[in-house]
Amino acid sequence: MKYILTILLFTFNGFAYDAFITPKELHASLNNDSLIILDVSSYSSYKKSHITGAIHLDINNFIDKGHSEEKFEISKAVQLQMKRVGITPTSRVVLYSKDKKSEYQNSCYVALLFTEYGFENISILDGGYMAWIFEYSFLVSSDKSYPKEKGTFKIKKKKNILISTNYLKKNLYSSQIIDSRENSKFYDKLGYIINANNYYFKDSFFDDSTLDYKKIEQNLILRYNLKRDKELIIYDDSVFNASITWYILYKNYGFNNIKVYKDDFIEWVYKKLPLTLPK
Repeated sequence: MKYILTILLFTFNGFAYDAFITPKELHASLNNDSLIILDVSSYSSYKKSHITGAIHLDINNFIDKGHSEEKFEISKAVQLQMKRVGITPTSRVVLYSKDKKSEYQNSCYVALLFTEYGFENISILDGGYMAWIFEYSFLVSSDKSYPKEKGTFKIKKKKNILISTNYLKKNLYSSQIIDSRENSKFYDKLGYIINANNYYFKDSFFDDSTLDYKKIEQNLILRYNLKRDKELIIYDDSVFNASITWYILYKNYGFNNIKVYKDDFIEWVYKKLPLTLPK
């Protein structure tokens, strides 16, 4: 069994391609003209301090607040922000956040949106800002940074990652489904979406916010016998939380047919769609 597990883990890791970048790797890339570091923390947090050269990207630009006169279009928001932060077809983007509660949520959601519209040369700083501070505390700043050039990347609808309630309803029994809420919510009185298995997204990380590969492989991929060639759908109480498990499996383990339920679990409950309820 141990031999089989070793072979499987080697196979999974063979699909990794810079999904997460260490502080040392990022430091070694600082002089690369194609590098763009994006801080997706709150602006107040960014103003206090950030990695030297990091450009702030406000996650609120990608959220429909329902206040605009024109209909909110996420594609236009993505294109505008890519241009604003200087992304070109040859850019290498590294994302991180300083906000503890949304340390990976913001980064993974931005990565999801960029991937949805055709830009995939993305990495996330493993361990976040505190990991950077631990090794390079002298390379931080409170001065606002600006892009080296105007962004020229033109978005195109490459993936269909974000799915609707109707899509999930149609594919409920043919897809692999992961509920990434914490275990207590999975088994509470509301239950969970029928055919789902539970893996809490925060279990993917050690206490220092670095990735726990062994736990992901054993408690998620191997435990539920997830297949890369079969559609996999992730849901949670928010698209931000669900995007973390999506990012790890898509970028780090080669699950290309993986989607995120954008309307969240409460929407499913509200519409009285199929649930497994506690006994």
